[in-house]
Amino acid sequence: MKTNILHIVTALLLLSSANAVHAQKKKLALTDALEMAKQGNKALQVQILEEINAKEMTRETKGGLLPSISANAGYSHYFDRQVIFLPGSFVGTDKAVQDFAVGGRNTYNAYVSLYQPIFAPATHQHTKASKINEKIQDEKTADLKSRVALQVSSRYLNILMMNRQLGLLEQSHQRNIKALQDSRSLFAQGRGLKSDTLRSFIAVANLKSSVSYLKNNIEVSGIELKRLIGLEDSGEIELTDDLEYNIKVSQGEFYQVDEALIIADKNRRDLNIQKLTIELQQKKLKAARAGLLPQLVLIGQYQIQAQADDMEFNEYAWPRTSFLGLQLSVPIFNGNRTKSQINQAKIKIQQEDILLKDLKDEVKTELATIISKWKESVTQLDIQETTVKSAELNYRMIDDRFRNSLGSRLELTDAELALTQAKINYLNAVYNLRMLHVELQQALGLLSL
Repeated sequence: MKTNILHIVTALLLLSSANAVHAQKKKLALTDALEMAKQGNKALQVQILEEINAKEMTRETKGGLLPSISANAGYSHYFDRQVIFLPGSFVGTDKAVQDFAVGGRNTYNAYVSLYQPIFAPATHQHTKASKINEKIQDEKTADLKSRVALQVSSRYLNILMMNRQLGLLEQSHQRNIKALQDSRSLFAQGRGLKSDTLRSFIAVANLKSSVSYLKNNIEVSGIELKRLIGLEDSGEIELTDDLEYNIKVSQGEFYQVDEALIIADKNRRDLNIQKLTIELQQKKLKAARAGLLPQLVLIGQYQIQAQADDMEFNEYAWPRTSFLGLQLSVPIFNGNRTKSQINQAKIKIQQEDILLKDLKDEVKTELATIISKWKESVTQLDIQETTVKSAELNYRMIDDRFRNSLGSRLELTDAELALTQAKINYLNAVYNLRMLHVELQQALGLLSL
């Protein structure tokens, strides 16, 4: 009875352990990975916070145009009374100037002041510059989303390709193990050469090494993919997409360089960022020029104060003073610092304009390169499809010859190797086409999370 119970408990533990291992695998489609990256990518989270920070900076700059109201209060105790100097005749002495102690030992002072800019051109321009900087951060967030989408897609497709290659290599490994066994058997019977056995052994060892290396690469790439999408789960991921998905659409979707440039100019975030950067520098130039203009401010104050030698607050008199006025500031000379700032802003605008032209040339070159490679990849894919069919036909023919004792094991091994290599070349062609399509979408500014 105890033995049966022990068997049941052991079976339950094994079942729960198998379920736990199975639960660790997470199915992941490319669309799911992109959606997870939108929320979980750390670099994107930092940039979103920078976007929020830019909005706060705009609010801070706008605050320079709003009224500033402050309240102040103070108390002082004088051990020696305050002294003023008066003509001696005022206080009944013969001295020309006589010091005279006045005021109470306890003094109280409280006031509320107002500062309201009326004409502040520099602050107005800085506010406009802050709004442009806010737009730049929005564009940077969108640009980062595009680059993260490219990274996630590239890593995902790379793992898909390596998984397919791993399947081919494992199949080839099993076939070569069988070939090695046959070679050893023929050699033992005196019907084969030792060199054939050695060659089969080397092929098996090389394939075993390739399989191990590829598995490690898949594991490392999976870790990197999880980091990109912000997946904290330590379990394995299982990619559900197919490497050949939508490949026919990718083959037939072509762009001309001029057409692609028009699309990129409308959608690429880095171009928009550079255009906004020029606009930002123009606003900074206007702000520097505004430093040469006068400023007009509305000021006001309401004050109450008292002095006494005791703490009898009920007996105090609290005289009040208030005023409201205008204050005009006219810059005359500040060591030519403002003029230097204006010249620096002009130089910065010229630099940014040159950078924009260079960026447009870079985009044109990038698009032309990708489109050219894309067209070549379509051609290569057609070639590799034909090569795979030919290699499959060749393998079947050699296999039939071998089964009918008309061909050697060496010929069959060579045919198998050629077929495996043809299939791997086909996978590389598919992968290159998928990758170039993603890169083209990113270069056009159409790729995002």
